[in-house]
Amino acid sequence: MKVISFNSYKGGACRTTTCYNTLPFLAKELGATSEQPILVFDVDLDSMGLTSLLKTFKYGEPLPYSARHLFIDDEEGINRAIRSGSLAKINYYEFFDKVGETLGLDDNGSVLFCGADINADTISDEQFRTFENNSPLVNLISAFYTLDESKRPKAIIFDCASGIQQTTLNVLSEIDCSVMCMRPTTQFRLGTKDYLTKKIPKKLTRIGAKEKRRIILLPTSVSPININEHEPNFEKARQELQMMKEEAFKKIENEIVYVIKQECSRDSKAYGYELDLSFINTAEEIYGLPEIERFKWSEAELLYKIFKENDALTEQEKLLIAGYEKLADVIAR
Repeated sequence: MKVISFNSYKGGACRTTTCYNTLPFLAKELGATSEQPILVFDVDLDSMGLTSLLKTFKYGEPLPYSARHLFIDDEEGINRAIRSGSLAKINYYEFFDKVGETLGLDDNGSVLFCGADINADTISDEQFRTFENNSPLVNLISAFYTLDESKRPKAIIFDCASGIQQTTLNVLSEIDCSVMCMRPTTQFRLGTKDYLTKKIPKKLTRIGAKEKRRIILLPTSVSPININEHEPNFEKARQELQMMKEEAFKKIENEIVYVIKQECSRDSKAYGYELDLSFINTAEEIYGLPEIERFKWSEAELLYKIFKENDALTEQEKLLIAGYEKLADVIAR
């Protein structure tokens, strides 16, 4: 069982879109089935983006069960099962929605989703902080590890709130792997460096039960190199754009990766995680995820379904599909 999160230091990093579009590839990569599904939680309790993409809801009609119930209000359901040691007997489908078909998968029960309650009041950090030392979220993850391996979900996945909200810190303390989304801009480079070197390390290093966590540094919305091949000086213009793209990634290496490597060379446990640079190396065919026109107007487009149904994909979209497939493979390692 893998515990995976999608994070970003601030909003606008395409975190939820990346999570959404990676889920079907990850389900296939991990061999998710109705018997051993992937469990997905929207714990961005203020913004609830993944809930909007995966659920059909109406304002004014509360969800029968939600992440808020699970981590804040619930005294029955899963929390009661955890406390009584009867988690193995619960029926997942009481608390989760089947979303496999929504994601384009053949097995509707292979991905189960617990959304945030879009009608509930937002949850303050103080409310969740009361659970800091006995978090229902942490207890839930721990309880799944007590099950026989054949009864555990293939993975537990969290779409987290940005920044250092308490729910996010609780998730980060338990993950095996985090996908850290960022745009390759100055603001995101400096903000992500601060996030990785100052904001979250104390939370991770003080918890020694889990081995070193892995953080996949993932630049998103990378500007494509789109030049009409009939333009004058096409090859020169293409090379100049490629150099600009590589320069942006070099800045990520210098401003984030180098700083973290230097600190960890002095203290191997400095941050409680190790960086996975699979999407940073510009020598690779796929580095970063490209920006595509379709997502500028509708992030609810699921490229996996379009990919399965027809070949009406642009070259950039095919490259993005390959990026999601690679991300699923990197997460599953």
